[in-house]
Amino acid sequence: MNRIPLLRNALAITTAAVVIGLAGAGTTAAIALGFSVPKAQDYDYSVDHAIDGSRLTVTTGFAHLTFVPSPDDSLHVRARGIYRGDSPTIDIGADGSTVAVECSYDKYGSCDADVELQIPANLILTVNGAGGDVVLSDVAADVTVSTASGSVFARGSAGALLVDTRFGDVKISDATATAVEVSTTFGEITVESRTAPESVKTSNVIGDTTIGLPPAVAYAVEAESEKGDVSVDVINDPRSPKTLSAHSEEGQITVRPR
Repeated sequence: MNRIPLLRNALAITTAAVVIGLAGAGTTAAIALGFSVPKAQDYDYSVDHAIDGSRLTVTTGFAHLTFVPSPDDSLHVRARGIYRGDSPTIDIGADGSTVAVECSYDKYGSCDADVELQIPANLILTVNGAGGDVVLSDVAADVTVSTASGSVFARGSAGALLVDTRFGDVKISDATATAVEVSTTFGEITVESRTAPESVKTSNVIGDTTIGLPPAVAYAVEAESEKGDVSVDVINDPRSPKTLSAHSEEGQITVRPR
């Protein structure tokens, strides 16, 4: 007569034991995770270094890079940020021609570093990054920027400017560049030039393109979008030595006087 109540009691006890066991395991995992996650720490670094030659190559994983003019002929690097786990590193080549900025990410680590590089004028600058924004402010150099993910902002650039990013906007303003070439897969493109460059070339898949050029300057214009509107309001002369090429798959293209 007591078998059913006894069976119910046994099931209740077994279920309670399982629940308690799972709760205990969850608590243990939470405690273990708490001990595994490193504490956040501040990062502050600065160095001054001479540059032998006219080339500078900067590589980074995930740091945000800002380039500004140097007050002299040397390279000055200033970095700040917050990290968990391994500390960020900045390695400068013996001749000052290479800078490698490493922000490592592991299972529980993270890194958020802002690096300012003050560079001499008239360099040939190459920037390669996996992620993180790149900012160029009044940089007088021939510049090539390549990133997998990150926006590029250039203000007052002089020299040739080549930008290639897969995911990110590209905004160029107040430029006096001799040539501008921009390519992005997913992102808007804006080029505002204070002087008339010899050539402008842009291409993207998704995102609008806006190009502003000095008035009263003729360009041989080629502008095409597969699924977006195209508006050209500058002097279009196929005989002009100055060229403008803008292509997009799904974005609007606007070319206008600045």
